[in-house]
Amino acid sequence: MKTHPFNWFATIITVIAVSIWLFNSYGKIHSKHLTEATISEKTHDEDEYYIEVDGKKIKVKDTSIWMVLEAGEKYELTYEWYGMKKPYVKDINQAHDEDQIGGSH
Repeated sequence: MKTHPFNWFATIITVIAVSIWLFNSYGKIHSKHLTEATISEKTHDEDEYYIEVDGKKIKVKDTSIWMVLEAGEKYELTYEWYGMKKPYVKDINQAHDEDQIGGSH
């Protein structure tokens, strides 16, 4: 039985499209930088600490950094996420300040 070239072409295009989608969703680290992010809320679960910025809940891996942060203050913030993982703070600094508070990576 002879296969039609369109079937091979459609299969190749589908495999490429699925591969690109999987890479962008699960293999690529996404990063976002905010220059004047205001922390609206600080929360914590049993072993995890979070800040809420622009309606997004962001994990803070270092508890000492979480303790220094204050709700209502503005910070320069960089956070990352990939796949279905929760966003986490990569770097944070007070807005318009040259001395860095710290970061977790």
